[in-house]
Amino acid sequence: MKKSVAALKAYQAEQPLEAIKDQYQLETLARLSANESVYGPTPKVKEALAAVTFDRLNYYPDGSAQKLRQAVAQLNQVDPEMLVFGVGADELIQLLTRLALEPGQNIIVPAPTFGEYAIHAQIEQAKTKSVAVDASTGHVDFEGILAAVDDQTSMVWLANPNNPTGVLESAADIQGLLQQLPESVYLVVDEAYIDFADTSDNTVVPLLADYPNLIILRTLSKAYGLANLRIGYGMMDAALAQKLNAVRLPYNLSDFQIEAGTAAVLDQDYLQKTVAKVQAERNKFEDFLRENQFEFYPSQTNFLWVQVGDAKPYGQALLKEGLQISQRLSPSWVRITLGQPADNERMRQLLVKIREENKEEKPV
Repeated sequence: MKKSVAALKAYQAEQPLEAIKDQYQLETLARLSANESVYGPTPKVKEALAAVTFDRLNYYPDGSAQKLRQAVAQLNQVDPEMLVFGVGADELIQLLTRLALEPGQNIIVPAPTFGEYAIHAQIEQAKTKSVAVDASTGHVDFEGILAAVDDQTSMVWLANPNNPTGVLESAADIQGLLQQLPESVYLVVDEAYIDFADTSDNTVVPLLADYPNLIILRTLSKAYGLANLRIGYGMMDAALAQKLNAVRLPYNLSDFQIEAGTAAVLDQDYLQKTVAKVQAERNKFEDFLRENQFEFYPSQTNFLWVQVGDAKPYGQALLKEGLQISQRLSPSWVRITLGQPADNERMRQLLVKIREENKEEKPV
């Protein structure tokens, strides 16, 4: 076994809903810990899945996902040859590290950020350099990232908006980084949550034509509500996409994924209605946090990153009330996925209650 794998800590996935309900004897549970969509996909996805007939199951799917490829290319106004599809964005993270990293090289990430970037670097026997975000704003320290680049740096990863902070960087700031980054270093911008941003001009897709070392990741797991179907894609220079497709396993997306993904991408009206609901709930929740003097970073995602002092008591107390949040990412911060309006209102009431109870329990 490779030493890098022997020392690996597995990604901590969510427990099944039914298992948690049984453990805590809950009749209902709102899972607001994994940044899933509480609104689900467009009903057109159900129609698309029903159209996948039984007599197709003994044949391999379209290995190039042409139907989905054309829909995604049209949506993003890119050449279809610039696209690579994966089983979620997770597979693309794995493929990119396999393609780009050699033992002894390094990647650079902001801290905190999505943990899978470092996990896959470790598998490839590469190191991870972390550059802390600005503590007061949550924004990426671009100067710090550039200072960390050395002759062994192969990749820089930016989740934009970032997970778990929810903070969005401007396309202009990312372009400034690209202008100073060596062409030999890939910049991977993970736009998993970009659909939730207030404005549509923060994507860096328009920069693809000028920077062949830029790679953009997207997923249909978040705003599109297809987390269970695992559909992701990458946009990049066509020559690089060709190389990445050579690394990719054939037939990685089934007909179910291709048909459902296409239906979701084509129904932009439904997507925008979902996003508008999330934005309205986000604004209401952030107003509450300000009024009640909770520290947080303004979010452009479907979740909030809130400083509570001691994360575990909040997570446990909320779980007993049937509200599951993420308490494991930081000792003092919690990540709260925005849920249905009634769940969000109950969450707000409980946050104040738990804070008061924690104050009373502390010795004077």
